[in-house]
Amino acid sequence: MVTVVAMFRDRIFYPLALLVIAAIIAGALSFGERSSLTDEQIIADGWQISGPNLNELTISPGSNGAYVDEDGGYIQLSQFTPDGEGPTSVGVFATLGPAHERAFAGRELRLIFRARAGAINPLDSFHVAYFPMEGPSSGWTEFDLTRDWQDYHVTYTPPIIAALENVDLIAVFPGREGQSKTVDLASIRIEVTPDADGPNL
Repeated sequence: MVTVVAMFRDRIFYPLALLVIAAIIAGALSFGERSSLTDEQIIADGWQISGPNLNELTISPGSNGAYVDEDGGYIQLSQFTPDGEGPTSVGVFATLGPAHERAFAGRELRLIFRARAGAINPLDSFHVAYFPMEGPSSGWTEFDLTRDWQDYHVTYTPPIIAALENVDLIAVFPGREGQSKTVDLASIRIEVTPDADGPNL
């Protein structure tokens, strides 16, 4: 079962803005070495995070994350604060730097999350979303989890915004109820849809 929450709730905007300040710094540090890539290279290669690099994910207040060096490496995520209580949170997120934000804008993206329910206190479902800072988000998509590794797909086209280059966020919310149930995340990948024409610039 897949459900989509279409609206980016206003109540998370301002707390998210505070996270973005840290994300901009983290993005500059994490992706600065990739800034020399051309848009064409980024479009061809996409983006991904996996293995020990999963430690670069930002863990928002109310969430937990612990890297496990088994099965090729994965990060075990959980949420101990229910959604709507305590500090407002977008869960756990990866930061895409300005070069990727620019190259992906206006292009149809396939977001791929490789995940499974945790072995201990397994989560039944998890939510994912893509947040461009200057435009509307993808909205949250919920996926049911199984005990086996699965690839979960979302298609989204980030808007083209006439603004200074910024960062985009890819978020995973590991449990709306906040019961510390676990989801294992092995990777997040972004592929530009092969038959997408891209923006008309």
